[in-house]
Amino acid sequence: MHKVLFAALTLVALAAPALAAEPYGVWRRPEDGTTFTFFRCGAGLCVKVKGVTDPADRKYIGAMVFSGANKIGPNAWEGRVKNLEDGQTYMGKITLTSASSLTLDGCVLGGAICKGETWTRER
Repeated sequence: MHKVLFAALTLVALAAPALAAEPYGVWRRPEDGTTFTFFRCGAGLCVKVKGVTDPADRKYIGAMVFSGANKIGPNAWEGRVKNLEDGQTYMGKITLTSASSLTLDGCVLGGAICKGETWTRER
């Protein structure tokens, strides 16, 4: 009986990281408190602005930041990211670094110059 229980607990423990490797849900940018919703769209990953802390930025709520990002690895997605401040679109990558943390990188010049942020999971 102990072997069966141990085997079941081992399977549960191994399954937990796989479940945590999905970015779907709400994430917060710590720098300004903006929240983003990550969701499936077609075969890809999409990200839109959920909430802002500055009333002047309310115009961004509902704006799509990532649209149809493709999964390129176990914890990584790549696509086009839109900078809402300047309206430009850049090559972007989302990488889950843990169950509660991810990085979003935007790059120009074929990836020669990149800028990244770390966001935290809300729920």
